[in-house]
Amino acid sequence: MGAASGDFQLSARVTVDFGARFDAGALIVHVDPDNWAKLCFEFAPLRQPTVVSVVTRGLSDDCNSYPVEGHTTWLRVARRGSSYAFHCSTDGAVWKLARHFALGATGEVAVGFLAQSPEGEGCSVNFDSIRYQSEALGDIRSGD
Repeated sequence: MGAASGDFQLSARVTVDFGARFDAGALIVHVDPDNWAKLCFEFAPLRQPTVVSVVTRGLSDDCNSYPVEGHTTWLRVARRGSSYAFHCSTDGAVWKLARHFALGATGEVAVGFLAQSPEGEGCSVNFDSIRYQSEALGDIRSGD
């Protein structure tokens, strides 16, 4: 993970070799052990690749957003002021809002990539077309 402050956008095309429930590739924002969030491309319990988000502010919640055909999708985390947005895309050009939230931190945060296989024996995850920008999105909801 790397340090980020101010407004930013981090996006990547994520390809996951799914094998078990909850196998995923994710983008993560980490403030501290009790305040963090991740946007995952995950093999959901119904055995469907799905864009899933988790926001932790003491306790974690999660939200299954969009099912995805295939093993590849685009993910983006954007910070604007004190709020964050998670977006997903099938082509890296047109983005859909998956989640808008706050973590209560306005200073430096850690951002990066995560691969997980909590119920399996591991999975292969590839992050490519990685892009980091130190600028805010014009519209946090539409992703423009």
